[in-house]
Amino acid sequence: MVDPVSLGAITSAVTAAAGSVGTEAGRQVWGSLVQLARRAFGRGPAGEDEASTAVLPLDPGDEQQVQSLAALIFGRVYQDTAFAEEYRRWAEQAEAVRVSVDNSTVNNTFSGGHATHLYQGRDFNIGR
Repeated sequence: MVDPVSLGAITSAVTAAAGSVGTEAGRQVWGSLVQLARRAFGRGPAGEDEASTAVLPLDPGDEQQVQSLAALIFGRVYQDTAFAEEYRRWAEQAEAVRVSVDNSTVNNTFSGGHATHLYQGRDFNIGR
């Protein structure tokens, strides 16, 4: 089992959260990570002293900011055991909603003919 507070695990989790903001579940996971980071680094909730929150790298669309946030979290985990526990809880919740990201492309094509049952997509789990 991978240690959830290793640099690789934190980087993967933060990157997955950033990459999933296109879905409602992903936005919620990213939002909860942003709240955790703001509390950990003393930046308060959104809307409260916006100038100080600009210092945190919180743009999920900026790969460099995502990597910086992961590094900040990694450093904080080893400085603050209470934060480490909060982060572990966040990571477990993120895993529970199965937030993941990869760089694959799916191209589904169907032309001509007739299909009674046609499933197109990626990563199907069909069962009873």
